[in-house]
Amino acid sequence: MGLPQSGKTSLYNSLTKSKRNDNRDLKVGSVKVPDLNLDKISDWYKTEKKVYGEIDLTDPESLISFDSSSDFLEKKNLQEIQRFDGVIFVVRAFKNESIPHPYGEVNFLNDIEQFVIESRLIDVQIIEKRISNLSNYDKSLNKQEKENIDKKINKLRELSDLIESGEHFFSEKISDDHRTLVDSTFLMAKSPIMLIINSDENNKIDQVDIDKAKTLLNQNTKVLQIPLKFEEDLVEIEEKEAKEFRNELQIENNINIFFESILNISKSICFLTAGKKECRSWILKKGLTAVEAAGKIHSDIARGFVRAEVIHIDEIIKHSSEKEAKDKGIIKREGKNYIINSGDVINFLFSV
Repeated sequence: MGLPQSGKTSLYNSLTKSKRNDNRDLKVGSVKVPDLNLDKISDWYKTEKKVYGEIDLTDPESLISFDSSSDFLEKKNLQEIQRFDGVIFVVRAFKNESIPHPYGEVNFLNDIEQFVIESRLIDVQIIEKRISNLSNYDKSLNKQEKENIDKKINKLRELSDLIESGEHFFSEKISDDHRTLVDSTFLMAKSPIMLIINSDENNKIDQVDIDKAKTLLNQNTKVLQIPLKFEEDLVEIEEKEAKEFRNELQIENNINIFFESILNISKSICFLTAGKKECRSWILKKGLTAVEAAGKIHSDIARGFVRAEVIHIDEIIKHSSEKEAKDKGIIKREGKNYIINSGDVINFLFSV
């Protein structure tokens, strides 16, 4: 998401390797996620086919009539944000007099500040609505039940005041009690955000300004500087030629770093299934179990789960073959509740 002409569609086109620029309200595309572990295991197995995991991206269209009086966050975009695991926030740092900026000047820190102000207001409104709903409780409730509701209302008011004053959702001033009350409630403050600063090719953003951007959003926010128009233009040429262009202009390929960051903000990992015919990378939420990972592949595998044979990529490639790894007892047998780790190579045994 981002302001009109900030570079959202250029980022979308760069990642999806497309030149789509239609007028639909929402572009949706799947993007293959590079996985070095998949490359390693495919080389080790000398597999016939390798398949990368995919993530879904959306590129909502901005208001054509957007100006300084418009809302940064449109309601239809808020509905989309609630469906996804995180937000990629694109801000403009490039100079181009032929492309007017909605606020009259190119100042990405000002754009971030406007976004943050609106985000806080939206969250306060959501919490106030929750308070209003709780306040209309049934008057026939007993004294203890009424007191419990009043305590929740007071805690929610505290949370509202803290967010409005600029506290980050995971700051020390916001307690676990506050967070528990809105555990199932959508708040912008809870949405993981990655910041893309869309710059000119030859303009290095000052680290001081990057630190200011992190402070405005969240100290843990991942920030990448990418010349998005340059990256979009590279879509139509071969990777080898694109690499030469980057080297000539001394432009770092932050698009690759982007995917690692996306997995981090969405709290996801990649596990592997591997063999001579096919090696595949699967994207899974952190903390999920072997049977849940099996369900990612096929519901029948989860339903008839027997066990999972697990070895980490770093261990298996030390051996000459899968048979050697099995003979040495390196491959572990795990049950349904085994927690999947990034880089696990898994063979699921099942019976249906």
